[in-house]
Amino acid sequence: MQSQNRTHPARFVLSSLAAVVLAVSLGGCLSGGGGSSSSNDEQPGPINRLQVSTQQGDYIGISDAGMRIFRGIRYGQAERFASPEFAPAHEPAIQLSDAFGSGCPQVASPFGAASVDEDCLFLNVYAPEEPGEYPVMVWLHGGAFIYGSGGATYDPARLVEQGVVVVTLNYRLGALGFLPHADLGNANFGLQDQQLALQWVQQNIDQFDGDANNVTLFGESAGGHSVMSQLASPGATGLFHKAIVQSGSYNGEQLPLPLGQLLFGNPTVAATDCATSTSDQLLACLRSQSVQDILAAQPGNILPVWGTAALPQSINAALASGDFNQVPVMMGSNRNEGSLFTLLALADDPTALDNPANYIQAVKGLLGENPALDAQQVAIDYLTRYADHPVPTLGAYNAIGTDWRFNCPNSNQWNLLQDQVPTWGYWFADEEAPPIEGLPSPFPLGATHTAELQYIFSSRGELIASGATDEQLQLADHMAAYWTNFAKYGDDPAIGPNATDGAAEAVEWPRLLAGGQVLRLDTPAPAAVAKSAFDATHNCAYWRSPPLL
Repeated sequence: MQSQNRTHPARFVLSSLAAVVLAVSLGGCLSGGGGSSSSNDEQPGPINRLQVSTQQGDYIGISDAGMRIFRGIRYGQAERFASPEFAPAHEPAIQLSDAFGSGCPQVASPFGAASVDEDCLFLNVYAPEEPGEYPVMVWLHGGAFIYGSGGATYDPARLVEQGVVVVTLNYRLGALGFLPHADLGNANFGLQDQQLALQWVQQNIDQFDGDANNVTLFGESAGGHSVMSQLASPGATGLFHKAIVQSGSYNGEQLPLPLGQLLFGNPTVAATDCATSTSDQLLACLRSQSVQDILAAQPGNILPVWGTAALPQSINAALASGDFNQVPVMMGSNRNEGSLFTLLALADDPTALDNPANYIQAVKGLLGENPALDAQQVAIDYLTRYADHPVPTLGAYNAIGTDWRFNCPNSNQWNLLQDQVPTWGYWFADEEAPPIEGLPSPFPLGATHTAELQYIFSSRGELIASGATDEQLQLADHMAAYWTNFAKYGDDPAIGPNATDGAAEAVEWPRLLAGGQVLRLDTPAPAAVAKSAFDATHNCAYWRSPPLL
């Protein structure tokens, strides 16, 4: 049996992996041909449910926590700054283990381990032990398009036990995945990686008892933005049938390739030894650079750009025109999205919010990507709005990051979607959510960016260890059921994320229509609330006509 180059799982932000118990689930069958048989007749051997045959070759997985687990399957390979291709065929069977494939190149962060391995296009499949034909959920991780992986952070046991197959995956990040430059051709290589993984799912997931005709693409933050980009991408047509977007509505206008090249591509190239390369020399030069040099040169944040074959138009333009992959969508964001980014900003400059003058400068930096905004007036308006907050500059800065960056763009995309495809909106609002492991904060983060992930991926034991209350444990159960019900029934607008008996023990989640309701995910129980309440809380009328210079 062959083995693959892989890294061992590490404890990341939200979850840790239990020790793996290797067990083989066997099922025998007897031949039933006509005529009599004798003890000398050959009988078929036992079926090894842990060995699967893909179009690239056989894999042997492991059994743990009630799942058949296949970690570290290489789905693709790619030359630097080139479109990916399927991995070559292999034989004999590859024995998999508890180790994940290498993460894509990135520097170390609370959201991912450092890596310089460009051989990183791996995926992981988690399937129920019982035979069946299960809905498939394909997870795209977050991390600002520069951090993260589909590895140990995301243990989907809570979802799999609901009767779905879950696939998590890596895609190229940072400049290696999204460097916007005309000389690189179809530059959204990370989006192309995601599409190749979805093609792999279409070709192979039946071997894992998954239904290739019932695939839900879901992701959070950069993963949610990726889901939205795949909705807008012609290359993803037919590769998924439902979409869940978690905190991914930001920057829906995206940048056209020429502007992205001006703001991100050219400065990155200028920071390498390729600064003086001509157009016909640039690709070869960039391929000659070390991974470390590329990582050192890349910007601190990056996004897919439109105007490429993978993304001909922006997300919002595609939604507004109706020219997108029209599948049912479940979408939402968190009550206090911005507080996590406030924490990170204060780590860089602990004095940033010490007084109104520093606060105004911090807001100007936050809003600087849109030079048309009158950032000083926004800062003043929000400081007035949060005058009664215990720390007004902190409350105002948190709210700007929440309302401007995430939640009002989310509201706008709800409006664009709801008349075209079945749409369900959520508002995660548990402001007492357990703290995020590895990110201590001197102020309450509330229902911050990423806070909902532990309710979907963390085990009951992990939630208890992090301080979850009985009501929060029940909310986690409800959320896992809503997410997997959507995967099962979301193509029926009368059911959506609800169970077939209405919603079982949870509140029924209404489909979002004009003037309608979204589901507030909070303790003591979820509740359907008017979308107008979401808009009012997040000052969305203000952001529809913000102060401009």
